[in-house]
Amino acid sequence: MLSVLALLAAPAFAEQSEVYLIASVQLGGSNLTQSIFLHEPQITTLEECQEAVRVGQRDRDWQRYHHIFMRDRFQGFTGHLDYRCVFSARGFSGWNDRARYNHPYLISIDEQANLQVERMASQAQCATRLKSLPQARQAISRCAVGSQSLL
Repeated sequence: MLSVLALLAAPAFAEQSEVYLIASVQLGGSNLTQSIFLHEPQITTLEECQEAVRVGQRDRDWQRYHHIFMRDRFQGFTGHLDYRCVFSARGFSGWNDRARYNHPYLISIDEQANLQVERMASQAQCATRLKSLPQARQAISRCAVGSQSLL
């Protein structure tokens, strides 16, 4: 009887996922990627997040998910920007572009937009771990450095 009650109560104790925007810039021709994890408490669906991205890119004015990548740091290089709206049960410290990007992460996003982030000791360790993953997981994963900590 207790095991049945435990199974029924388990979903109530499961971590609540929240919507995040992952903004990443990859330095052209390299495997160097910087990622930031942005959260707006009033945005609760992927659709709302995607609309905020569309408006931000169109108007070049990010009223929601406010961020500015310091493009002057990439002078002479091309950078590819990528925005993904995801669900995450993990939180992140606040983002500040002036902070050092010294937190290497293995980032995976599945077909349902669920984010999985694993802190790595170094970018080299992340690259080795990424190569060791099954092909299907490699396809949805990447290594990136961030300035934020996992909470």
